[in-house]
Amino acid sequence: MFSPASFAFVVTAVSSVSGLVVPRATPPAGWAIDYLEPYDTYHTRYLAIGCISQHNTPFFDKCCHPLLATQNAVTDLPASCTSSLSASPTSSALIPTPSDDSDDDEEDDCDEDGDSDEFLSSAAAPSTPTPAVTTTPTTTRVPSTTPNPVKTTTLTKASPSPTPSKATDEARVEATSASQSVNSGGFATFFYQNGVAGACGTVHRDSDLIAAIDGERYGNLSVRSSLCGKQVKITNPANNKSVVVTIADACPTCENRNSIDLSLAAFKQIGTLDQGMVDIKWSFI
Repeated sequence: MFSPASFAFVVTAVSSVSGLVVPRATPPAGWAIDYLEPYDTYHTRYLAIGCISQHNTPFFDKCCHPLLATQNAVTDLPASCTSSLSASPTSSALIPTPSDDSDDDEEDDCDEDGDSDEFLSSAAAPSTPTPAVTTTPTTTRVPSTTPNPVKTTTLTKASPSPTPSKATDEARVEATSASQSVNSGGFATFFYQNGVAGACGTVHRDSDLIAAIDGERYGNLSVRSSLCGKQVKITNPANNKSVVVTIADACPTCENRNSIDLSLAAFKQIGTLDQGMVDIKWSFI
């Protein structure tokens, strides 16, 4: 019933135990005969190495479990599990006859505290360990979808300026150039208002400081000129007297482009009515 290796181990174990070692030939219910070593071999070893007093210790976990049917205690148990047997003095205990095992089985049976049941559930169906699956994190670089800013340049086509009429353009040029320079070589005269509106469309009195600009500077006599309402400073070089007047009319009969016809009040500021006409220099202000 015993293999040679198991029998040798049992004999050694029995001779080293300081007490009665009672083999048990009948395995408990649920003992996996096809997978585990013979129960009496395991039971004898359990008692011989002192498993009954090693509960909840590393020694119990390492040495006190049943072996598989393909294993044997000599080659498959750690040396520390059987070292206690070789270090202990030889015991004089003898193995009693099977008729004496009833009381000892109740006292020393390794099944008493549920020890064999503890191993039956794990040994009944050996399981193949499942290899751990190692997952390597993968980082995927997602290209940015944000478009690069595009610099947009908007070209605006300038609207062409309306082409002014010749008369208006000339008057504007004269007004611009006159405002930047002093006009000389002209003459000042005077005229009466007689309650008649001037070319700019306003009626004035003789006492108002107004003037009629040369007709060529004024431009189209049938429309209001851009010079209407502008002020001119007129000076008599002979006496350095000056007067500031407002353009309110046109003078088609003036001597030249730099001549101006003044109201009575304006002419009296720079000369006498007896003079009738005086040399002047003037500029827009």
